[in-house]
Amino acid sequence: MKFRFATAVVCVMVAAAFAAKIPSAQVVDSGSFGIFIGGKRVATETFKVEQRSDGSTVKSELKAQDGSTQRSDMELTAKGEIVRYGWQQVEPQKAELSIVPKDEFLSETISAGPNQKPITLPHLMPHSTPILDDNFFLHRELLLWRYLASGCTVKPEGLSCSTAPQQFGVLIPVQHASESVIVDFKGKEKLPVKGAETDCSVFRMRTETSEWTVYMNNEQKVVRIAAAGVEVVRD
Repeated sequence: MKFRFATAVVCVMVAAAFAAKIPSAQVVDSGSFGIFIGGKRVATETFKVEQRSDGSTVKSELKAQDGSTQRSDMELTAKGEIVRYGWQQVEPQKAELSIVPKDEFLSETISAGPNQKPITLPHLMPHSTPILDDNFFLHRELLLWRYLASGCTVKPEGLSCSTAPQQFGVLIPVQHASESVIVDFKGKEKLPVKGAETDCSVFRMRTETSEWTVYMNNEQKVVRIAAAGVEVVRD
């Protein structure tokens, strides 16, 4: 089962966000998202973001209720540039792809199965391009971190962000395509999270074909993502 509810994907380091001083190895976010369609849970995404002194690793696994499973594994430099991105479909049939830098741009290798010859596709995009795989909702949090690093500051009362929208060119691996995502800050809102009212910053992510509302708590972690008929909630 594939999840392409939005055409967007990401990569960025937490170090860039607010220039925080983080030890050489630290888990900066981990947990799981429940994915609901029409109020019914259809999948769970478990994830982990770890930062080291020389870069970051981002891992996700998406398990659908029908048993299908996808995984992603991303490595970034200390500047947030791509070292490698890998995607695997484990069930119902095996498939995989990888993205690595090649010269000044990015190169994607696709393997649809053991009996098929791998295909290589060039992407004329810089190494700093965010990966925003539309099968993994953690990547939207990563894109927001990049937005926060470029246009927001932390104050005692919470985040303060420019109201001007920002546009990001992203690479969507499973679609083998690039797209523009516009991110803007919509203000503050109280949201019930695990039974408690939580102050959240609200953002909007738009492409030509989709629009998502993303809620982030004061720890700069996404707690809810919503679109027409789809809701993603941190467990």
